[in-house]
Amino acid sequence: MQKQTFTELFEQFQLPLYRYLLKMTRDKQVAEELLQETFYRAMISLKVKNMTQAKAWLFKVARNLYIDRTRKRKSEQQMVERMKAEQIHTSGLGNPDQHLETLTKQEHIEAVFNRLPERMRTILYLREIQEFTYKEVAAAMNLTENQVKTTLHRARKKFRYYDQLLKGGDPDEGR
Repeated sequence: MQKQTFTELFEQFQLPLYRYLLKMTRDKQVAEELLQETFYRAMISLKVKNMTQAKAWLFKVARNLYIDRTRKRKSEQQMVERMKAEQIHTSGLGNPDQHLETLTKQEHIEAVFNRLPERMRTILYLREIQEFTYKEVAAAMNLTENQVKTTLHRARKKFRYYDQLLKGGDPDEGR
């Protein structure tokens, strides 16, 4: 890859990729490491003719690096999830109204978002936050556009369900 093209890619996609990786990992240091590895792989392997392909390719590599890291740390992740589940159960023992008042809106959204499976989180993030087109999401995730649309619909529905559940309401109300 030409140095000028790589510099343009880095300048254009560094921040969106970092935000995506930070959202997925919830760890600045890990997000930075994965970002660095993504651009390292781009320097070595990326051969594209237009920036749209590069965008999808970069997010695809970043996602795959995230998944690989997650798989390598599976036992750690399972332990963290068990601790989170225990924390959710114990926090419900107190006054739910008081508990919800202490959560900020952002914390609530993060809690709902983090309950979604990785694939749904990624598609939701790429579409809603990064404003990817369906075609770009499909390319980044190795899916068809119809699979993206279906998964996105299900992710939104599940997001609303968990939102109601965490607010203490009946998630099946209004169905």
